[in-house]
Amino acid sequence: MNMRQLQAFRAVMLAGTVTGAGELLRLTQPTVSKLISDLEYHAGLKLFDRSHGRLLPRPEAHQLLRQIDRVFTAMDDVERHARQLARGQSGHLHIVAIPALALDFLPQAVASFLAKRPDVTIELNARAGSRVVEWIAGHQADLGFASDIAVNANVELQPFQSLAGVCILPLGHPLADKSAIEPRDLAGERFISLGRETAFRHHIDRVFEEAEVARRVVVETGSSATACSFVKDRVGVAIIDPVTAADRHQSLDIVIRPFRPRIPFVTHAVLPKHTARPVLVNEFLDHLAGLRQPGQTLPD
Repeated sequence: MNMRQLQAFRAVMLAGTVTGAGELLRLTQPTVSKLISDLEYHAGLKLFDRSHGRLLPRPEAHQLLRQIDRVFTAMDDVERHARQLARGQSGHLHIVAIPALALDFLPQAVASFLAKRPDVTIELNARAGSRVVEWIAGHQADLGFASDIAVNANVELQPFQSLAGVCILPLGHPLADKSAIEPRDLAGERFISLGRETAFRHHIDRVFEEAEVARRVVVETGSSATACSFVKDRVGVAIIDPVTAADRHQSLDIVIRPFRPRIPFVTHAVLPKHTARPVLVNEFLDHLAGLRQPGQTLPD
């Protein structure tokens, strides 16, 4: 059996005559008749009684039609799904990102993206920058976001944002009156430091070394969000990425001030190299481009 035979059979059942089926399919009457005969031969089943040049469906034909209708419904679903995939309206997207973007900004972006794409599903994981690169290079995710990325021949980088680190202070801190904070302002201050595994931490350390300013590190944490909580509880001050600062300053009693000299916080979209990019990835990146980027409301 083949699809042309099934189409001819279905058309005869719908139209009631071979002539009507031929008009539906834009085929000649002899062609439709031969397709029906071939179907009966290959199925080993008599589907019609012939009477005065007409085909009269047997009970088996009506039973077979129900099965064939399911086949054509499934084909319609496949065709519709293919069109949705081509427009980025369907499919699954797996994203992995550093916590600064995965905690607030990306969930909000995903929510607005899905609002117009009910047939799309998304998986979002938060990982350290080095892990983001590993996941993308190993094809464990479709799209990643990371900062200060080491060179990797298996990934492609697309600039996402370039911002500057900020200083966060407890509400009412004496330095809160300053328009910008410099290394000498933090001499002797209780300091919440980011973990040594981040390149951003090393940028911060180098700025203070070059300024010959010693800090009093009282807590070290790998999370900028955790640093915000320590600052809110007046454990000390911190320098963190502006994305997390923007996400947390409205819900926590902290003050945000620009830090001079500028400490860059640069993030990239990370994509697998030598692999065709899914339409859904391009659609999501275009969606992000139309959103207000995280940290843009903070002074640079």
